[in-house]
Amino acid sequence: MNSNYVDLLIIGGGVIGLAIAKKFAAKGIDVIVIEKENTFGSVTSSRNSGVIHAGVYYDEDSLKAEFCAEGNRRMYQHCNKYNVPHINTGKFIVATSKNEIPKLEEIQSNAANNGVDGIIRVSGAYVADKEPLVSCIEALFVPSTGIVDQNLLMRSYLGELEENSGNIVFNSQFLKSDIVDGRFKSVILSEKEEIVIESKFVINAAGLSAEEVAKNILPMDQKFIPKTYFAKGNYFETGKDLKIRHLIYPIPDEASLGLHLGLDLGMQVKFGPDVEWITKIDYEVDRNRHEAFHKDIIKYIPSIKFNDLRPGYSGIRPKLKNKGEGKSDFLIQGEETHGVKNLINLFGMESPGLTSSLVISDYVYDLVN
Repeated sequence: MNSNYVDLLIIGGGVIGLAIAKKFAAKGIDVIVIEKENTFGSVTSSRNSGVIHAGVYYDEDSLKAEFCAEGNRRMYQHCNKYNVPHINTGKFIVATSKNEIPKLEEIQSNAANNGVDGIIRVSGAYVADKEPLVSCIEALFVPSTGIVDQNLLMRSYLGELEENSGNIVFNSQFLKSDIVDGRFKSVILSEKEEIVIESKFVINAAGLSAEEVAKNILPMDQKFIPKTYFAKGNYFETGKDLKIRHLIYPIPDEASLGLHLGLDLGMQVKFGPDVEWITKIDYEVDRNRHEAFHKDIIKYIPSIKFNDLRPGYSGIRPKLKNKGEGKSDFLIQGEETHGVKNLINLFGMESPGLTSSLVISDYVYDLVN
């Protein structure tokens, strides 16, 4: 087997892996990212809503809350600096019945605790004036929410990585790692050949596969590896131009932010994601979910017809809590948790991971410095 040495090996070339890689490379650290797919970010990072989240929902003491509001501000700065296509759309969180109004108050209070600025309470008439198709009793307007081209965002991260002499290698699957003479020796299957990469540091940013990767980092005590649950999110789309220019979110539940109305940069509408708990990776959108989508959507856009909707795409969230167990947070482990020097594991990196990616990279950098 061929053997190579780098300062830092990062497993996973999604938006978070790339953000971490470019951070370390900018500090003069020799970095290589290995990605098992044939391009970056194709598993989770490009299969989401592409939303720049404000940070309104997350529990005050969670990592999601700690990272998101600052991540939002950093994301706009990055997009403006590197000309990454994005739109600051703003969003309405809508209450469609009186019993949902206390939830709006709770969300607004939580957002203030999380450092989210500028949120205002508005009437249903105000929303209807801005978005005539939307029906609600009251709403929150969140001005800092937006959308971004996920792929071009990741390409900008990759560009920074490569400018600082970092590399990414595709079609390269992590097999196992052990520590020999104070260095990680990681075995990688690349182009049907096993190679060994020796490194001082290893960062496990493998997303859906983070649990499996951690189990094959041999110094790891298995008791520190959390189980990952898969929550599939399906999207339905409409080919019509609804002339809607804001994101529209219903009241969230414990597992998701609800079947919201999302937009791409061409202002095409998509609805989702829902929550479908699965045990095996599968990206096919179940057409039998069509009716449930329609019933949820007409609560806030009554004019949407069943036949206006068609199956779109899906993504899968890695969650650290199973159905009915409550909200799932990020889990970022360093030596102080698992006892393995120079190893960082990132588990449960779902939304708002894209929004928070630049802040997460700083957090991880500080863990090993």
